[in-house]
Amino acid sequence: MRTLVTAAVLGLGLSVAACNQADQRKTQADAQAASQDVKESAQKTGADVKENAQKVGEDVKSSVKDMGVDVKQVANDPDVKKAQGELKSALKDLGASVKKAAKDTRDNTREAGHEAKDAASDAKG
Repeated sequence: MRTLVTAAVLGLGLSVAACNQADQRKTQADAQAASQDVKESAQKTGADVKENAQKVGEDVKSSVKDMGVDVKQVANDPDVKKAQGELKSALKDLGASVKKAAKDTRDNTREAGHEAKDAASDAKG
């Protein structure tokens, strides 16, 4: 009877161990498959990010080039050059007017000072 119980326990133990090894293999295979899926997703995402970054870089480069052409065209536009000349002339005239006004103010201040001095001398007098 002991032998029968020992054999039954031993048989049960072996069947449990075999079942566990099969489960372990299945779990290991599932884990490896999941790991591979994650790796592939990461690689695809990395490739997509790189591709999008390159497209953005090309768009920026193209936009800057177009903007440079536009700025050059504006700078060489005859109307802009005419406006530039008119502005330069107006600023030159403004500078001359300010200089003249400062000189006139200085002269008037001197004259007023002389008149005040003369009036003070006459009042003492």
